[in-house]
Amino acid sequence: MTRNIGTIDQVIRAILGLGLIAFVAKDPESSLAVLAGIYLFATAIFFYRAFYNLLSFTTFGRVDRSVSST
Repeated sequence: MTRNIGTIDQVIRAILGLGLIAFVAKDPESSLAVLAGIYLFATAIFFYRAFYNLLSFTTFGRVDRSVSST
């Protein structure tokens, strides 16, 4: 598995995942929300989303940090 989730995407997924898991701790009747939260948090931890791979899409890009002199 190659990394296909960028840093911003990873942080958003982790926050939403933990938020959904915390919501279920407050309202235990919503089992679908805990599954969604676990999925979002797991994709943030492993830096990989299979659906992105199927579409040949990535949010992880290489940044050119070289300084060009003009």
